[in-house]
Amino acid sequence: MKPAIGTCNSLGSLKAEVNRNPIIQSTTLRNPAIRTAEGQECLLAELEWLRTSPDLMLAPSEFSCPDEIRFGSGTIGSSADLTDYEPRWRLGEHFENIVHFHLKNNDQISDIHRNIQVAKDKITLGEMDFLLKLGSRWIHLEVALKLYLLDPVDDAEPIDLAGFIGTRRKDCLATKWRRMLSHQLPLSQRPEAQQVLTELGVEESPLPAVWVKGWLFYHPLQAKTPAPAGVNPEHLRGWWLTWSELELLSNKGERFMLPGKPDWLLPPACLGNPVFTLDELRTHLQDQHRGNLVVALERVDGGWLESSRGFVVPDNWPGSSR
Repeated sequence: MKPAIGTCNSLGSLKAEVNRNPIIQSTTLRNPAIRTAEGQECLLAELEWLRTSPDLMLAPSEFSCPDEIRFGSGTIGSSADLTDYEPRWRLGEHFENIVHFHLKNNDQISDIHRNIQVAKDKITLGEMDFLLKLGSRWIHLEVALKLYLLDPVDDAEPIDLAGFIGTRRKDCLATKWRRMLSHQLPLSQRPEAQQVLTELGVEESPLPAVWVKGWLFYHPLQAKTPAPAGVNPEHLRGWWLTWSELELLSNKGERFMLPGKPDWLLPPACLGNPVFTLDELRTHLQDQHRGNLVVALERVDGGWLESSRGFVVPDNWPGSSR
């Protein structure tokens, strides 16, 4: 008999302050999100990850996120409003919901506005993620969750942000980071933003700040490389493989799980997704034509804990030939 995955049981003192709530589930055609833990338990686990995981990007000093925002203060009470917590399939939107909940429960933040559009002549120039009052200061906060794979490159070439691409190869980390720094963060400083800021009661120019979380994924046959400029050297690392390279997973874990996208920030103990052997995983993925996030598990005290995570991409994934 397979060991049980168990329940969320390592959330610290916060867990004692929440009530039980109905299980939150979401389903899709691919890799459904199946949560066995209660709603607030899942939220606490995601907040724990938000507060304790290393940031992905190192912002320039003029855009650094204050520690009072990143680590927060205060706790989640039994009357916590879970309206904004329902898992969303769009991971970026789901991440913003978690950040919003984190900010709402920060005792040092007295006012929050979200998704503030800036327009000129009825044409939208952009949208500020958050506008918040931290103590006596107004902060314009941009947030993002990013997952990129390092495309194989010649060993002689230095690794830079342009080498990290999405599984669909529609974007790269360099483009996303450059846009955040050059377009999104200066948005609150533009003359067109002054009217909407005044309407919200902001009479001063807000301080722009950026907060980016996520993982970068490397092929196991690539030599370990130092983090490129702008990336936190302590960032979360994972692996990526093509479907025909699945045998390389034999040393990554004893079992494997395919969490649904809304659950990518949750520990396996909160999930009820099937646990696969390597052969079962191979069978499950053989008809997939997109990248799939795979969590490798190891057996600890009769349950399964995450040992690593990575993406399995199709053999024809651009740039994956080795």
